[in-house]
Amino acid sequence: MELKRYYTLLLPIVITSCNWFNPYDIPLADEKAQCVSYFLPVDSDTSVCFLSNSINIYESQQNESFDFCVKVSTQESVVISCNSMESDTAKVWIETGNLTDLIAGDTVFLEVESPEFGLLTSNTIVPESAVVIDYSLDSRSYFNGVKYFDEIDLKLSDPSNRDEAYMLQLISHIDTIGAPIPSIRNMKSDDQNMLRRNFGDKNLDNALFFSDSFWEGDGTYTFNFRTKSTADEGVPYHYTLIVHSISMDIYKFFYDLEGGDMSGYFNGGGFDIYSNIDGGYGCFGTLKSSNILLFPE
Repeated sequence: MELKRYYTLLLPIVITSCNWFNPYDIPLADEKAQCVSYFLPVDSDTSVCFLSNSINIYESQQNESFDFCVKVSTQESVVISCNSMESDTAKVWIETGNLTDLIAGDTVFLEVESPEFGLLTSNTIVPESAVVIDYSLDSRSYFNGVKYFDEIDLKLSDPSNRDEAYMLQLISHIDTIGAPIPSIRNMKSDDQNMLRRNFGDKNLDNALFFSDSFWEGDGTYTFNFRTKSTADEGVPYHYTLIVHSISMDIYKFFYDLEGGDMSGYFNGGGFDIYSNIDGGYGCFGTLKSSNILLFPE
């Protein structure tokens, strides 16, 4: 029997926002499969936790809602938020500003509780903040025969002897009166160590992620990537480069998703995507973000 699943990813940019995956079919023997997708921005006042149930696409569905509560805690503080699940998917906004003084290495705990949904638990580690050594923007420096691209160099330093992982996002700003609102930009790179987070087709084709597993020598690495130049010549603009330091749980989850073929099979077949959710499937992770302003020279 095939079951339909909703995987939902949350990415904090300037404010908390979200991108949805389209539903896809995956073969599972577990007809009561439950899924959690919750990426907690450490420095944000609010965050969103997404929940879903698997459903049988060949049977009529009951739309009865039921209540659930999400508890996020550390050794020092606790926040709880409750909501109702309609049909097979739900989200709950959580005021996480009370999770104070989180530092790298701290453990954050998650509990999702409902009489109908079943108990889900998880925990994750707060990552180290990214250490930015240098960066540069070279405007319209790359031409592929059809389009011009702006090239960006970013040099990072490894902040600890623990495994670290990162994700990059880019926002473009036109600096004129009446300009359109800032927009997230797609990025490309020839560096095979940088992975494009494009599972879900073009809905999520706007981020690069990588780990520090290949860094050698002095523990630094320079990344080169590019984005299509869309501003007319002479029009002032700049970018905000967001460097997310992500927990290894998020990295492993994204890494497995990017190994999928969009038909529900991953890593050679079967539903073996990395999951750190006890009682269900999905990912709970934390991230810390730094912003860099890039202006054309």
